[in-house]
Amino acid sequence: MLKRNNLLFICLFSFLILTACASNEGEKSSASNEEEEKDTGEPIKLYGNDFIEEIAPKFQEDTGYEIEGVHYGGGEALAQIEAEQGNPQWDVVMMDGHGSIRNLADRGFLLTDWEPENLDLLTDEGKELVPEDHAYAPIGLHASAVIAYNTDILTEEIAPKTWDEFFAYDGPVGHADPAVAAPAYPLVSSFFHQWGVEEGKERYAKRLEDGLYVYPKNGPVTSALINGEIHLAALQEHNAYQAELDGEPVGVIWPDEGAPGSLRVVAINKESKNLEAAKAFVEYMLEPDTQNFLTSMENENSSLFTPFSEGANMRKERRQDGTFLLPPAEWAAEYETEIKTWFADQNVN
Repeated sequence: MLKRNNLLFICLFSFLILTACASNEGEKSSASNEEEEKDTGEPIKLYGNDFIEEIAPKFQEDTGYEIEGVHYGGGEALAQIEAEQGNPQWDVVMMDGHGSIRNLADRGFLLTDWEPENLDLLTDEGKELVPEDHAYAPIGLHASAVIAYNTDILTEEIAPKTWDEFFAYDGPVGHADPAVAAPAYPLVSSFFHQWGVEEGKERYAKRLEDGLYVYPKNGPVTSALINGEIHLAALQEHNAYQAELDGEPVGVIWPDEGAPGSLRVVAINKESKNLEAAKAFVEYMLEPDTQNFLTSMENENSSLFTPFSEGANMRKERRQDGTFLLPPAEWAAEYETEIKTWFADQNVN
């Protein structure tokens, strides 16, 4: 009986020790997870191509989170993110071009499966553009290209009203380089998606032969249009409407069939050590007050866009009922390298 009692005692004692160890390990694991989720306290770093100088200080003032904004061109931002793969310095990226951002998500750069609470504030149109894995949140949509024409050369009556007429125009036309300017890939991908990739290459090859000038960014395209170097431009609406508002010899036509759309999104680096602040930035960008702040900046032509927060208003200077040609993000991501490489091979850079 004594031996049996001793055996029971030993078993009970061993069980208590194992339970205590497991509990201790669980506490350590929980503490470790909490430590991993805790921000470093350093300013988050935002990469983007629009609104960076304006939104970074406002976010910091309104929320108390410190932030450093770095303004790049769209292609430059993507190149920088690629260059930093081994040691990423960015926490959040905000730019237009959902295909390019989808490409980053598909290759494991972005935080996924986190659903911002403020997605509920989006319009129905905005909600339809939220990806299933929540790799990014849509903020707004603008025309990566409308048809802009030089009013000293063409009248509104004879200027092309459709994209087929634009590509068939007998004279010099231009647009920005899809490998450099963030809105330019959404522009060409919209046409390639509509026509099919191979037909897109054929139609662009013919237009290049007939006089299509490809400029690094939309600023030089605007200058070429104003000085008459080109008669027509597939020009980002920011630049087109601003030139018209500035009294330059520029007319703007938003085709009834739709304008190629450029979706502005915000996404988080999955390697970020400051997830609390990064998530706060995403929530902040989805608020109606934030988007009304962006669309109210009349001295900033990027404010010409369709906001996706309920209650946010677009600027009155642009077409209010304009529709968009927007390929699926997955398609735009799949063909991004092929299309950009094809343009580079045409020596358009």
